[in-house]
Amino acid sequence: RRTLLRTGRSAPCAAKVASGFPNERPAHPWHSVSSAAAGASAAAAALVAAGATQIAFCADDGEQIRRLQEALRPLRAGEQEMRDRWIKEEEGWFKLPPRAWPTVQPKAEEIPALKQQMILERCGNMPMSEGCAKLVFDLSSALVFSGSDPPAGLATYRGLASTGHLDAMVAVGVLLVEGLVGEQDEKEGIRSLRKASEAGSAQADYELGTLLYAGQAGLEEDEQAAYACFMRAAEKDHRDGMFMAADCLLEGVGVGRDYAAAVPLLHRAAVKGHRGARQHLRQLLDGRWMGFENAGGAAQIVL
Repeated sequence: RRTLLRTGRSAPCAAKVASGFPNERPAHPWHSVSSAAAGASAAAAALVAAGATQIAFCADDGEQIRRLQEALRPLRAGEQEMRDRWIKEEEGWFKLPPRAWPTVQPKAEEIPALKQQMILERCGNMPMSEGCAKLVFDLSSALVFSGSDPPAGLATYRGLASTGHLDAMVAVGVLLVEGLVGEQDEKEGIRSLRKASEAGSAQADYELGTLLYAGQAGLEEDEQAAYACFMRAAEKDHRDGMFMAADCLLEGVGVGRDYAAAVPLLHRAAVKGHRGARQHLRQLLDGRWMGFENAGGAAQIVL
C-alpha cells in the first residue's frame, strides 16, 4: 500500500580492518563517506586483493561485530537447510503470507456465500460471536478490496469497530487515512488507529509506526516513536513489525545501532515468510549486509 522512503539519513561511519573473529569471510571495501573512510576502504580493498581474511567495521563497532557474529552462530548449523527451504517456498511450494493487510480479502463472487453464512449463524444477534465477527469483517474486506461496494464496506467496518473489534478499528483507520474508499479523514483515521493500539492491536502499532516513520497523515516524522511502535508490534509477534524494528536496529534509525539485537527479530519474521527479513539474513550470513537503500552499492556491514 505504501512505499517507505528514508531521506536525510546519516551515512555509515568510517571503516577499518581487523581480524581474528569467528566465521571470517573475505571482506569487501566499505562505502566511502569521507576522505578518511575512502582511505580505509582502499586499505581493505588492498588486503582483499592480497587474499587476506578480515572484517571491515566502523571504528567504534568492534564489539558490535563480535556480538553480531555470536547472534548469527546459532543459525549456522541449520543454515543450508533453511536457505533451501526458503528457495522452495519462494518458488511456490508453500504459499507465503501476503504482504497486503487484511490478510484475507475475499473476492466479489464470495460475497453471496458470506452473507448466506451470516444468516445461517444469526449474526444479527448481540453480543456477536467470534465466528460472526470474522464473517462480518471478511464481508467488509470483500466489499472494499474487490471494489464491489467500498462505501458499504467502510460502513460495515465502522459498525463492527463500534463493538470493540480491533481489526475493524484498524481497517477504519487505514481506509480513512489513505482515502481508499474516496472518503479521507486523516484525523479520524489516526484516532481509530490509536484507539486500537491502546487496546492492544499489533497491526495498529505497525500502521502507526509506518506513518510516524514516513511523516504521513499529518504526523511529524518521528523515528524514535516509530521504532517504539514497531517494537510494540514485534513483542506481539507481528511479522512486519519485527522486520521494521530489526531494520531500525541495523540502520540506527530511531534507536542506537544494535546488529545483534536485530538478528532474532529478522529470524522470527523470516520464519513467518517475510521476504525482506530473509534477504537481510542471507546477506548477514554471507558476510555482506547491503541494506535496501544501498542495494547496488558497497556493503554497510562486512564480516
